[in-house]
Amino acid sequence: MTHHGLAKCADMRSRNFARAFGVVVRRYRKAQKLSQETLAERADLAPKMISLIERFQRNPTVNVADSIAEGLSVPLWRLVKDAEELKGNSKKC
Repeated sequence: MTHHGLAKCADMRSRNFARAFGVVVRRYRKAQKLSQETLAERADLAPKMISLIERFQRNPTVNVADSIAEGLSVPLWRLVKDAEELKGNSKKC
């Protein structure tokens, strides 16, 4: 596979994880009956950031993901593990 092909595969995996992470964040937030605004306040983030992550528009940094985990009172590893399981073995390059 060419360098360009490898880069394209890595980008696709990153987007798949960002999508799965957004789904997981939304599930935990709704399960706790939190608004995006309340979660943002707890996580010390802008409400727009929560919205963008849940709508797969942003791939959060580790620091942002950790802030969200703290805001949800869930260990970061749990959010990552749930996102990995949700992502599964989707399209391999």
